Amino acid sequence: MPKKLSTTSVQYDDGIVTATLHGLFNEQSAHDYSKKLFGLVRELNGKPFALLADIRHVQGATPDAFDILSEIIGKLPNMGLCAKAYVYEGLVIKGIMFQRIPKLKEMEYLFFTDCDEARDWLSDEFIKKSNT
Repeated sequence: MPKKLSTTSVQYDDGIVTATLHGLFNEQSAHDYSKKLFGLVRELNGKPFALLADIRHVQGATPDAFDILSEIIGKLPNMGLCAKAYVYEGLVIKGIMFQRIPKLKEMEYLFFTDCDEARDWLSDEFIKKSNT
């Protein structure tokens, strides 16, 4: 049995979907993350939500995994996404994301190094955008 190289958790609380990712991601693990994330988002039935993606413990990803992430990023705005924040450590993963996912440059999002700051910003954005 192959060793599992990554783990993901996805949860929803007070308008914020929090996705926590750990390890190395390949095509299969990225598909697993996609299924978890879209499964939860579909349960929201189109209600607005903010997304906090905690990628501090991601050690790397294959090109296929980045392609799947790009698809995820492209679909979420049509499903009620109103704000998005990444929490990261180190500039390597952030730099690779910009290189591998060009549509990030076209989207409104922020990168944080502190989870609490990201959550506070997302809460404010969620309140502003869900009341308009």
